[in-house]
Amino acid sequence: MFADVLVEIKAKQIDHTFTYLIPDELKDKIKVGMRVLVPFSTRQLEGFVVGIYEEKKIDYEIKPITSLVDEEPVLNEELLELGKYISKKTLCNLIATYQAMLPKALKAKHGFTVNKKYQTFVKLIDGVNLIKLSPKQQIIVDMIGSRQVPKSEVQEVSQSALQTLIKKNIVEEIKEEVYRLNDDIYESSKPLPLTSGQQVVVNEISNDLNNFSPVLLHGVTGSGKTEVYMHIIKKVLDMKKEAIVLVPEISLTPQLVSIFKKRFTSSVAIIHSGLNDGERYDEWRKIVRGEVSIVIGARSAVFAPFTNLGLIIIDEEHSGTYKQENNPKYNTVDVALY
Repeated sequence: MFADVLVEIKAKQIDHTFTYLIPDELKDKIKVGMRVLVPFSTRQLEGFVVGIYEEKKIDYEIKPITSLVDEEPVLNEELLELGKYISKKTLCNLIATYQAMLPKALKAKHGFTVNKKYQTFVKLIDGVNLIKLSPKQQIIVDMIGSRQVPKSEVQEVSQSALQTLIKKNIVEEIKEEVYRLNDDIYESSKPLPLTSGQQVVVNEISNDLNNFSPVLLHGVTGSGKTEVYMHIIKKVLDMKKEAIVLVPEISLTPQLVSIFKKRFTSSVAIIHSGLNDGERYDEWRKIVRGEVSIVIGARSAVFAPFTNLGLIIIDEEHSGTYKQENNPKYNTVDVALY
């Protein structure tokens, strides 16, 4: 088997793929969209797998792929095709378009990693003997009860008592991955009644949700566009589809996120350049894992890796901030339409 790999070099003269042999031990694991480590001249580079073939006519000796970087693809089929469109539209290297789509932790950049964040919890082991406990040990056991409690909270009672319970196999430690952006708990809000004008807009757009149909919505500040957005998004979610909401400025994101989380609770992820590498990595994985159905953010959020996208909203679409100044110099509106 063979793979076409797009390596992490942005030189114009090598803006194309290179063919590598897929070693036998990787044949059942490798997928299009994954990152791989490959030999390139005297170096080892990362690249994206953009094609896999059972047979390929090659009249020269080719090198094997060194290893897989990912367990699952970081670029889905839609993003791979979108990258090709942006590359041609903006006359930019294809590798640059794929790198622009991804959080830093998932770019093809050899040697760069972002660690996942973990939190340690403790819980009682089922069926253990709870007699002959010291007073502090009993406090810890009562504190845990039938729950799973953060270890840091229990350690405040007594670190030594907790360690003794762990050694006696009364309490066990559990490590779980946690996201860096903790979801704040918001008081739930209900949809507001729509005005007649808002209802006309919601009805007209809702009737076209199964077809691609760009709509330009006019409305002065305070006219209730956000409520219109949320009513339409609710209909999209009811169809088991996902939605992207873009805003022109990062500073507007927290306010909008607060409004949306009150309405849609934990179904919201955030993507913008103001997040650190770890936060952006976590938000991206929430989307890939199907834990959220709505993404809110600045222009880069248009690349959210949804697989069943039903709606893209570009708030204040006339804003110049939707145009990327660095390569690839894309216009977010063009990307959204495509």
